[in-house]
Amino acid sequence: MTTATPGVLIVGRSPLVLETTLALLSERGYDAHATSDFGDITGQFDAAELDVVVLGGQVPPDRKAEMREALRAVNPRLAVVQGLAGIPGLLVDQVEATVAGETAVPGQAPVYDAEQRAIELVLFAPLEVEVTVYWITELVPPNPKSASAILVQGALRAGEHRVRVPDAVALDAAFATVVAGAASWSFRLTPPAG
Repeated sequence: MTTATPGVLIVGRSPLVLETTLALLSERGYDAHATSDFGDITGQFDAAELDVVVLGGQVPPDRKAEMREALRAVNPRLAVVQGLAGIPGLLVDQVEATVAGETAVPGQAPVYDAEQRAIELVLFAPLEVEVTVYWITELVPPNPKSASAILVQGALRAGEHRVRVPDAVALDAAFATVVAGAASWSFRLTPPAG
């Protein structure tokens, strides 16, 4: 990543998701851009000025591959990330984790227990931790509606921790971001099997 203001490009279909994500990134100091035009991406944006590109789920797979290749031909250090869902806060979390570039401590990554609806985290030292869940409330193309909740925010002691995902969170399209110190993970939450 550059030492200056990180350049970010969000590529997706939903105007509302793009606008909201762009505003959130700009508020956090990123040089943020967004497009729903899947055409000549290097003609639209200077890849040399970008640090992170997030590709949304509505970008066709063949176009994603072409975009990655074209952008990295100009900027080999560019991080290209697959967006997990059209949820602005989640996309911002993915960008921030990529820009931070923190290597996660082995064995410290959170684990989601679907049967217990719980996120389990083992900390080897006391750390500031934030656990946020995001979920789609209405899948209305092209602008899905979503909600979020911060489940934990503050210092946690070393050891094992279990964070229960509230029943109000619909698990058919739900995700979590766990930030522990400078490390960050975003992942999908799933309903219990069967």
